[in-house]
Amino acid sequence: MAEPILSIEGVYFRYLNQSEYAVQNVSFQAERGEWLAIVGHNGSGKSTIARLLIGLLRPERGAIRLFGRPLDETTVWDVRRRVGMVFQNPDNQFVGTTVEDDIAFALENNGIPRDEMVERIHEAVRQVHMESFLEHEPHRLSGGQKQRVAIAGILALRPDMIILDEATSMLDPRGREEVLGTVRHLNRQRRITVVSITHDLEEAAKADRMIVMNKGEVVAEGTPEHVFRLGGKLERMGLDLPFAVKMGGRLREQGIPLREGYFTTEELVEELWTLYSKK
Repeated sequence: MAEPILSIEGVYFRYLNQSEYAVQNVSFQAERGEWLAIVGHNGSGKSTIARLLIGLLRPERGAIRLFGRPLDETTVWDVRRRVGMVFQNPDNQFVGTTVEDDIAFALENNGIPRDEMVERIHEAVRQVHMESFLEHEPHRLSGGQKQRVAIAGILALRPDMIILDEATSMLDPRGREEVLGTVRHLNRQRRITVVSITHDLEEAAKADRMIVMNKGEVVAEGTPEHVFRLGGKLERMGLDLPFAVKMGGRLREQGIPLREGYFTTEELVEELWTLYSKK
């Protein structure tokens, strides 16, 4: 069996002057090409995990391995070249006056030759469908377009892993679908490992596997279908189940023979249409 691309083993971390741990005894793995969603309410420890994964924070106890190597002061810069992170507010990531300049910035810092740089920039914007925006100012784009530019800047570096830290929380529904659709395409076509940090269970439903955190601990792990069976337990932790999951459960309680596993309204409506169009 291949070694996981990411492995966290018994990690503890607490912030300066804090008596309680922000994360405690956290362990999980991710395989190459997997989409892993880490979910939890505000303060559950999920964003701390994101910062631990790229070496912005160091664990008090436990170990983190990325690409088969321990994450420490001797490996952190090599790891960061292979991991791209998209933050909640893309404006905080822009440094260039145009989309093209912004994507070029990190490539220049990594010493990429100019001819190769131009090739990578054009390949990256094609992947996120932003080819016609190269000369636009990043700050004048819509929320979804800004996040796609942020993703393009990461893709130009050709990472093995992308971390989305609440990257869709400030977007409208259309922008959210644009960004998640782009990430899913890259995940499937390029086998880029995706770690999505979110409190939005509708977003997490698109992942291959979910990890639920509460008070710094991992309290559940499994496929979205498996995790959503926890129902009320998730809601008591401050997480709002997707509408289709809640409605599907209520319809089954009324005797409607719906199978489980519907995470979007469209899927639920299609199943109801199929059931009743036969009658």
